[in-house]
Amino acid sequence: MKDRFLDETKRAKHMIGVDLAKSSLQSRKQQFVRNAIFDAAIELFAAKGFDETTVEEVAQAAGVSRASFFRYFSSKDDLLAQNVVKYGHALIEAIKACPPSFTLFETMHETVLSVARQTVNHPRTRQVIDISKRSGPAMQAHMSRMIEVEGIVAAAFAERIGSSSKDELEPRLLATLTLSAMNVAIMSWYRGDSQELSVAAEQVFSRLTRIVCEQT
Repeated sequence: MKDRFLDETKRAKHMIGVDLAKSSLQSRKQQFVRNAIFDAAIELFAAKGFDETTVEEVAQAAGVSRASFFRYFSSKDDLLAQNVVKYGHALIEAIKACPPSFTLFETMHETVLSVARQTVNHPRTRQVIDISKRSGPAMQAHMSRMIEVEGIVAAAFAERIGSSSKDELEPRLLATLTLSAMNVAIMSWYRGDSQELSVAAEQVFSRLTRIVCEQT
């Protein structure tokens, strides 16, 4: 009886392992297709323009059907906004990774520096900004998830400081300051004011410190 129980336990563990492996493989395949569609779209948006590119053209360039496109993205707008969504998740992870001993200012500083390093290493960052600046609808699409991102960043700060809600003043203020600092640094780097995005981020916080200190 004991041997039979052990055999059944081993079989169950094996089946769980097989299911997890299949799930992991399926997840990787889905991410591969999602990335292929995104990359094809960005190349087309850069070459033809966001407004002029159709979903059908994106699907064809990515080697998938129109139906497959809509399994991964609800629209061109949704696709272009994916960078903003990833950006929000990167900010959350960076906030959570900061040591508990950090002050709130140090947490914002380290969060922006960490995400700046990730952002500049992403091969599509500059292209997505170019596309957004050339088209009003593209800019609107790119920024369409920013309110959502501000909310999840505020929630991460609320958890860190023990606020009961992300809508309280302090977490909202921290989220807004962090996103503003990040945006100013990215645009400074994009314009060529700073060759390195991390340097631009440091300059932003240096100026912010000076402005705050001048008011005290």
